[in-house]
Parts: sequence; structure tokens; C-alpha cells
Amino acid sequence: MRRSGWLSLVFGALVGTLVIVLLATTVTAPSNAVRADCVRLVTSSSTEKGDLIRELADRYNNTDRTFDGGRCAKVEAYKKTSGATLDLIADGWNDIDERQPEPQVWLPSSSLWLDLLRQRGKGGLIDEGPKTSLATSPMVIAMPEPMAAAMGWPKKTIGWNDVLQMNQKGGWASTGGENAKWGNFTLGKDNPRRSTSGLAATIATYFAATGGDYGKIETADAVQFVRGIEASVAYYSDDSVAFLKTLYEEDKKPTPYISAMAMQEQMVYLYNHGAPTGDPKQLKDEPVPLNRPLVAVHPSEGTVLIDHPFLTTAKASPEQHAAAKDFYDFMREPRQQESFRGLGFRDPEGRSNPKLAQGAHTAESGDSRKIELPTGEQIQRMLDGWEYTQRRGRILLVLDLSGSMNEPFDKNRKDKPYSERRIDLLKPAIKKQLEYLHPEDEVGLWTFSDGYEEKMPIGKVKDVRGPMIDLVQNLTPNGDTALYRTVVDANDKMRREFVPNLINAVVFLTDGENTDISTTKEKVLQAVDAERLDNSVRIFTMAYGAQADSGVLDEVAQKSKARSYKAVDPQGIDKMFVNVFSNF
Repeated sequence: MRRSGWLSLVFGALVGTLVIVLLATTVTAPSNAVRADCVRLVTSSSTEKGDLIRELADRYNNTDRTFDGGRCAKVEAYKKTSGATLDLIADGWNDIDERQPEPQVWLPSSSLWLDLLRQRGKGGLIDEGPKTSLATSPMVIAMPEPMAAAMGWPKKTIGWNDVLQMNQKGGWASTGGENAKWGNFTLGKDNPRRSTSGLAATIATYFAATGGDYGKIETADAVQFVRGIEASVAYYSDDSVAFLKTLYEEDKKPTPYISAMAMQEQMVYLYNHGAPTGDPKQLKDEPVPLNRPLVAVHPSEGTVLIDHPFLTTAKASPEQHAAAKDFYDFMREPRQQESFRGLGFRDPEGRSNPKLAQGAHTAESGDSRKIELPTGEQIQRMLDGWEYTQRRGRILLVLDLSGSMNEPFDKNRKDKPYSERRIDLLKPAIKKQLEYLHPEDEVGLWTFSDGYEEKMPIGKVKDVRGPMIDLVQNLTPNGDTALYRTVVDANDKMRREFVPNLINAVVFLTDGENTDISTTKEKVLQAVDAERLDNSVRIFTMAYGAQADSGVLDEVAQKSKARSYKAVDPQGIDKMFVNVFSNF
């Protein structure tokens, strides 16, 4: 018995030792996160799924996954709007704005951007492989539920013709009752040259205008139809998150600040689940209690199914091609696909599920008519036509001309300060943007220091562009910074002269902080507070350089339901102006 007991003890000890060794082996097995020989793979994703792609990249990097007989990959995930990424890829990739590295994998929202790249003669920059989809999401008209109900939803299917009719009949008063308090029908739409939602909405509008015959894009009837839709646009954002964030924050106010938005169904799901900016960390498992949840309306004329392709660039090395394929295979596995479903996406074949249908307030099957997509050449014709059908802007450009504009761009930079004067760096950027404005837009110029001075009254760009460029070339800084008082005065002027069929906006640039005590910040924010977009002035602010009071500028833009921008080095000045004026 003692011998048997001794053998049992020895055997138990050996088994225990083996278990410890196996556990140690399991715990210390090297993952891709700690290996130094992995292939570097850079991805650039569209913004609405950018955080998810980064999460999945981290998950991938922390596995011991290998390919090609033991190779591993280290994925770096970045995000940028699809239109901006298209421009960077086409121009050879020089991201002076955000300094993101050149990607080997491009994850735009839609294959439409690849069609446009080919239309530019740059299709060879992307490998000619299949447009492999990670997920899908239809473009919808997102509406606050009470407004959708006022138009007959859910018994009636709403489409672009209904939007046009609302515009022509005088807005919400045409639906009767107390709805008149909602004012005009205002549409939130992204710039189609920069955003997939904006591009898909433009295509869907032209489809409705032509009955699906894209050969009629330039006909008078089609142009009139599209112009009627565009007349309701509040302003053109480069990312629909800007509309959603404000709508969410003001859910408890008595009047929705916007009537509808053209966006992906997925963004409606996120909004109703507590994540209006698309941040997965904010996402709730069940819909959150909202005064006015959003409804995802599939346009009755048909809609674009946004396909979220996985594209590998031609510059990728053979090793990066193999790594990209492995990362794609990883993201198509059930666990990762479930992460896409959890963020409100449909599966790669366009199928929905009951939870998504409930969260987005839409039919489970989403069986709306999927429209035939135009060719790259036809899309380009639509974009060219949009330049003439879009809602025109009436813009007051307000420039800081205080004494600090004579200083170097960043006088406090220790390593290598920019020696050029701020005013000298600013002049060519303004000249370039004035040349880009459409001749039928309207623009005027103020400068300010101790107070404001009207340099050029607002007029058609075709009439005032030349004289305004000459004025800008001869600007001479001097004086203090009456920032607060000038914002109030500019807003008052534009409210007095408000033109309902135009985008009425102030573009306000400063390099410093307020030095005038006659007006408080509280008075400024109260003056510019916009209750709804159809009868108030948008104030788009630009923080020029590191010394600008970007915090106050952010608050001003937010209160007026606009956006704020900044340039922290000279390379970002042109980009800042492009971003600001893309709203018009």
C-alpha cells in the first residue's frame, strides 16, 4: 500500500508539473502584439466604422495568427472620410492635415469612390481584385419620429418627391395643426465630394429625378427637381455626425432643429442606441429613452446599398498583400462579423435582423428598391451638375486684423518657429479659396481689431472676387482684438439681411483672444444661439495658430449649429479653408 501510495504521489506530481508547463506555455505564447518581425499593414477606414476597425485591428494584433508559413502582421488603423482619402490616394498621399501614413488597405464606405478614382484615370492605384464587402448599410432619409409621422409614416412610404412637395408647399405648415411651429423643411446633407452619404443621396436624388434614366441627368426637368431638393439643405457638412450630435444634445427641446438627414441606416441605429457620434464606447445594448427617436426611411423611389469594400492598394508589397488577405479573412469570421452587426451594420449581402430593424425603426428586410448604380462617368456628371443645383451660400468673411497678425505664425514654438508673419501666410489661402467659390455664391469682407470695418459689401462672387482679392493683398494689421463684440455685430447684420433661399453664414477667423471687455462671452453665446436652422445664421469659426482661443470659437460654432476648424501649422491653412467652405 505504501508503494502504491508513493507511486500515486509521484504520478500526481508529474501530472501537476505537466499542467503547469502547459499553462505556462499557453500564457507565454507570443502574440503578434509582441513579435518584432511582423509585416506592417496600414489601413485607412471611413469615419463611421473607424473606431470599430481600430478595435478589430487590436484584436487581430493580440492573436497568435500567422499566414504564409509563419508570417505575422501588425495592423495600424486610421480613419478619414472616403472623399478625402480618395483625393490623397489620387494625388500621391501627402496628408499635411492629420499626418496619417499612406495605407496599404483602403476601407471606404462605398465602391462608388473606386469608380470615381477610375474616372480620374487613377484606378491602377488600387488592385483589380474583387470589391470584397465587410458589411452593408442602405442610404436612408433619417427623420425625427414625430416629423416622419406628420408626413404619413409608417403607413405611407416617404421619398424624394415628398421632400420636394414639402418645399414647394411652404414647409411644415402644409401638414396642418401645430406642425407649423417647425417652420420650413430643412435637410441635413453631406458634401457629396467628401462624404459617402452625401454622394449616395445625390445619386438617389438624380435617380428619382430621371426615373432611373441617367441619360437625362442634364435635362431641364431633372435639374429643376434636384435644385428643389437642394433648396431645403441647411448646409453641407463633410460628416453627418455633425448633425446627429447637435440633434441628440437638443432632444429635449420642444422643436427639432432639423427635419431630416441623408445618411446610412447604421447611423440611425447608433443614434437611437446612445452613440450619435459613432463611438462604440457610448453604445447601449438597448435603445435609449429619447423624446424623438430617429426613423430610417427608405426612399420610395429606391436607395443605394452602401457596400463597405475592402481594397488593397497597388503600392502594397507582396508580404502586405498576404497580410491584407489574412486581415480580411479575420474580419469575415463570425465573431468579427458580430461586431459589425452590433454597430448597426447589415451583413455583406444586405440582410438585416430584428434587433437592427427595431433599433433603426425600419422594416426588418429593408426590402426597398435598390437602385441601379451609375457609372463613374455618370457620377462625375452628377457632381458637376451639383455645382449648379446646390443651395448657394451668402457668406460674410470676417478676418482678425489685430496687431498679433504681424507676429510669426507660432512665436512660442521652441524647436523651429515659423518665421513668416501670420498675415502673409493667410493672404494666399484666402485668395485661393475666393477663386474656388462659385460665381453665383455671395460673399462680403469685414476685418476687425478694436472694432470691425466693412471692407467689401456682400455681393455676387463673380462681381466682387477681383476687388476683394486686391483688398486682401493690402491688409495691414494693427490694434487689439474685439472678438466678442465683432461676432455679435456680424451675426446681427446677417440676421437683419437674412435671405431664406440661401445658406446664410459668417466665416470668422482669429489668431488670438478677446481683449475688449464691453461684451461678455455669455452675451455672445446668447446672441448666436440658433433655435432652428431655417431662420438663423451659421457661424463657422477658424482658430488660426496655437494662440487662438479655440475653446470660445468651438462654443460659438456649436451654439449657432455650425462647425469649428483650426490650423496649428502653416501646412494646414489651405486645408482649413477647404473644409470651411465645403459647407457651402
